[in-house]
Amino acid sequence: MFFSTSTVFIRRFLKVGVSWSVLGLGLIGMTLSSTLLYGQSAAQNEREANNPPRPILFPSDMPAPYFPADAEIARAAEERFGQAPGYMDPDDQKRILAPQEAGIDEIDDLDNTPFGSLMPAAGGLSKNIWQPSSIEIIEGLLEVLKLPNKSPAMGAISQKLLLSFASMPSGKVIGSSQKEIQEIVSQTKKADGELLKRFINLRLNKLTERGNLIDLVRFLQNLPENILEPKQQNAETLLLGGDLIGACQMSQRANPQAKINNQMTGEDFVNMKNVDPEMNEADIFWLKMYGFCRALEEDNMAAQTALSILGDQNINDYVFFDLLSQLMESPDEREPFVSIGITALDPLNYIILNLLDQPINADLIETSPPLLISALVLNGNLSAESRLQAAVKSYLLGGVSSETLGKVYDVQEFTENEFSQAVRLAQFDDRPLADALLYQAASRQKLDEDKISILMEVWNRAALNNDMGRKAVLYKNILSSITPTSRLMNSAHHITRGLLLAGDVQRAVQWYDFARRGAAGGDAEATRALINIWPLITIAINGSDIPWTNDILNLWWNGQALLAPDNRNDKATLFYAIAEAFGNHVPEDRWMDLVRESPVKKMRSIPLGVWREIIRAVGENKPAQSIILSLIAMGADGPGSLNANGISTVIRLLRSFGLEQDARQVAIEALAANDF
Repeated sequence: MFFSTSTVFIRRFLKVGVSWSVLGLGLIGMTLSSTLLYGQSAAQNEREANNPPRPILFPSDMPAPYFPADAEIARAAEERFGQAPGYMDPDDQKRILAPQEAGIDEIDDLDNTPFGSLMPAAGGLSKNIWQPSSIEIIEGLLEVLKLPNKSPAMGAISQKLLLSFASMPSGKVIGSSQKEIQEIVSQTKKADGELLKRFINLRLNKLTERGNLIDLVRFLQNLPENILEPKQQNAETLLLGGDLIGACQMSQRANPQAKINNQMTGEDFVNMKNVDPEMNEADIFWLKMYGFCRALEEDNMAAQTALSILGDQNINDYVFFDLLSQLMESPDEREPFVSIGITALDPLNYIILNLLDQPINADLIETSPPLLISALVLNGNLSAESRLQAAVKSYLLGGVSSETLGKVYDVQEFTENEFSQAVRLAQFDDRPLADALLYQAASRQKLDEDKISILMEVWNRAALNNDMGRKAVLYKNILSSITPTSRLMNSAHHITRGLLLAGDVQRAVQWYDFARRGAAGGDAEATRALINIWPLITIAINGSDIPWTNDILNLWWNGQALLAPDNRNDKATLFYAIAEAFGNHVPEDRWMDLVRESPVKKMRSIPLGVWREIIRAVGENKPAQSIILSLIAMGADGPGSLNANGISTVIRLLRSFGLEQDARQVAIEALAANDF
């Protein structure tokens, strides 16, 4: 939970046995605040720049757990994990670090095969991340990977992985010389076109599973026409994304006569009917698309021909017949759509209903596929109730973004009395409408104290569903609007945690600075807040602004004294493992304090098979393969479910391939899920 029922107080055990007092807390606060100054020493300033992550999982002088039999792979993996954060081969940097204004055409001069919608300058990954892997391995791993999930950090990683402008897997080791690069380019240009289409389809399938319609449509629109196959799934995606022209152009390419004549006619379809009287499912879809596209062009004769052929083939889809017939009518002559036969929506029928400004039956939302639900959420013409129903269903699946969910929440209507009683009403109502009420009520508050009281209820509800990360993103603007003041010091820790989960590190640092100044003045509440904030902020900051010293670490350890010993050890184990994964040194005596039989809290370990493949993929320098394995390792429950060994491994892996900020967000989610 964000707001725990009890606050951990600092207990510093002095050698003379002085009892705990407010004076002692104030002295610790002044000591701590003077220690937690930015850029305290040269050594601390160097901790991010020069010190690689300590390989505690793979020490060179001890056998590592679950190593493959091949010792060379094991040593290579250790070296890879020991590289500086964000390491990238220099020649690889030259190949992919194009100027921000560089377009696709510039990069195509080097390699004809990269495709995607996210360029490196916009946060995309290296264009050769897939190259060293084989298509068979990637296909198998993507089948295991389940998308989407509730973790914003994992969602961001999967988005980069699937959308980045990248070439296909070829099984070729990333070259380090210009000659090797040219050889790879030459071979890639001769690559089997079917293999390339296979890779594109793999990415499209995972993007479809992920459920973000906007990302999927952008990816499709960035593919050349000769690469994007005229498949029903692709055409339906373009339809749902509003690209009706693109969908109709694809329908022209779907039929042999369309390729010859560049435009199908009613006569073409008659000929097709005579040649192939037995239509398969794909033929039926493209015939419907032909009728739809001709109706959009007001070529009613051709559209009617399509309907006639469908009828002659005993394709009695009366819902589609009724919808297309109404679309062919002039707007003044149309009557409300009535059809008792509609039991489920498909993308084409939905688009026609939308063009006709016809309402969507709420019962149909529950039976619609994920991408169609995503389209319903984005459809501003639907009623507020229908959009909320669709948004909740999509949100439960993990498809809709927090930003989109907030927009849907905003259009719901409530009374002033409901706003004033929002928290109390929500405590007795677990329906999605209560979540919308809390969101709007928090947005309307003028006083920060009132915002915090609503946020407390939000976090309580989120904790029950392991959903703190997404709720933090949803409430990011509200969290950022709260001003640090002394009267809010008891909430400083929880607000800072929410800001970090939402990715607003700059605002979180302001709360950290505020607590540090209060602790310097002897404020006991500020000192408690500072001790609770420090582990989170030191992991979130990519640099030496937040110092790391043995004294500070000891103060934090003493601050956990009110916890049960086993719980205290569990918490320290997780924090130390994450801290060392980011290059911070934890003294051996601190680790010795944690030597015991087993942890109290049962957490998941990385499955042995996944662990072995991680070691192998990292050792063989296969970026995409390694990143997919890290997502599989975290699983549906997210980073917070992994034990210390597991989350440390994932963090090191992500950092070794340059995903520094993503690794830090994964770490923050893991800490927040475990009561930090």
